[in-house]
Amino acid sequence: MITRLFTIISLLAVLTFVTALNANAQQVRIGVVDATQVLAEMPELTTISDQLEGFTTRKRREFAQLETEFVQAREEFEQKVAVISESARQVEQERLAEMAGRLQQFQQDYQTELLERQEALIEPLRTRILNAINEVAEELELAYVLNRMVNNGDMVVLYMSEEMSNQFDITDRVREKLGIQR
Repeated sequence: MITRLFTIISLLAVLTFVTALNANAQQVRIGVVDATQVLAEMPELTTISDQLEGFTTRKRREFAQLETEFVQAREEFEQKVAVISESARQVEQERLAEMAGRLQQFQQDYQTELLERQEALIEPLRTRILNAINEVAEELELAYVLNRMVNNGDMVVLYMSEEMSNQFDITDRVREKLGIQR
């Protein structure tokens, strides 16, 4: 009898707890935003793309110049390799190896600098987007905002019905905060 009473009381306690959790869960408001799309629509992105393209063009010209110098030096070496001494040949081979190393280092430095510049130019836009998301979330009293997609293109929200999208997608409101016209 006591065991049965204890079971009934435990069951009532669990039901009360589950009901309270369910009521709290229904109060949690969640929004969804496509921050990647918002970034792609920002007018400032065109200016950033132009700046990065100018940087890339300049670095490609510099690389082409270094490469041309290397190819010329290698061709000159190949023409005179048969008539120069072993020590002169060794000096020339070391010089060519050094030039090849500089070419390789230039490429690595270029890639690193390009990524750093890209990050430095885009970071202020990301900050503005995040601030706009925070403002919209506060206005709508949202507890969470999920990004529909992460930077590598993986979807975070895999499916959302049209009804839920209409109710919880805040992408258009974030665009409005940023003054983006569609």
